[in-house]
Amino acid sequence: MIPGPDLAAWLADTGEQDRSFARIDACLRKWASHPLIADLDREIMSMSARSPEALLAAARRFLDRGDDIDLLLREMIAMSRIDPFFRPPLPPVTNDIQSGLLLYHHPDLSIALSITSIDALAAKKMAGRGEGSINFTGYNVLMRFVDTGGATFSFWEAPEITDAFTAAGAGACRLTGRRRIADGEELLVDGRRESFVVDHAMRDIVYFQAVVRGGAAPVTAEYDAKTLGFIGSSSTDDAASRIQMMASLLRAMAREDALPVLEAALADARFHTRWHLMREMLALDARFALPALKRMAAGDGNPDVRMAAADVLARFFPDEAARPDAEAMSCRA
Repeated sequence: MIPGPDLAAWLADTGEQDRSFARIDACLRKWASHPLIADLDREIMSMSARSPEALLAAARRFLDRGDDIDLLLREMIAMSRIDPFFRPPLPPVTNDIQSGLLLYHHPDLSIALSITSIDALAAKKMAGRGEGSINFTGYNVLMRFVDTGGATFSFWEAPEITDAFTAAGAGACRLTGRRRIADGEELLVDGRRESFVVDHAMRDIVYFQAVVRGGAAPVTAEYDAKTLGFIGSSSTDDAASRIQMMASLLRAMAREDALPVLEAALADARFHTRWHLMREMLALDARFALPALKRMAAGDGNPDVRMAAADVLARFFPDEAARPDAEAMSCRA
């Protein structure tokens, strides 16, 4: 990189760098200690049950304090005008069509100010040649629009995603409506069974977005935009994804001493994580995993997991598949 004159001067002046970092640090401290943030922290911590409804109500109260949000953001804009090397001390939120700043984060609730780029949206639609997918996030999402860019949304519905979710039972999604969104409008989408698509917009879309992770579905669901049929799913839980990654790493390292830990994790894992743990246990030591596999085939709460376990049992342990499980018999006795 060849720096321009302003950047070169800033890099050569440690005093200017210190002043920029001090402005960023002061802004971060003010944001973190502001009643807007402290009150939401306190409200979430005091909840006896962090239900989606309670978290959504808290998010609305946060967004209703528009004057506080506006003042804090204006101060950051003013600081950027004073110091071109100042950057907002808030985590960025980005994907292929969206950019923004994370205003608040808690494991059960995050709130961001976001912009959906009309150019990026158009490029994505053109790249897909009119084809694409409709995604059901599994989360409750509350959107409050500052500027809709004249956008028209289509709204979609699918069978609700629960712990008993199966590919066969995912069915198809269907169109429930299409309309233009108004500036200032609030939109609540239950991602366990609802989704939307931006069909058209005339300019960038600016909005606040609150994502409620409390009470989320175990997985997302993706449907083909043309056939409306189910395509696939992925985990909504970061912890579950990390467990799966660690289980695969332990298997790759041939850590058979970790088998009791993986077996214990089966008890609390979501259905897709249970099956991933079982696969890695079988790869590490099939005989150790066999009793848990038999229990899974006989009584796992998810039909797909039961079917997969029963199939593995029949294909690789045909003698065991035909033999009653001793533990199950003793329980019945």
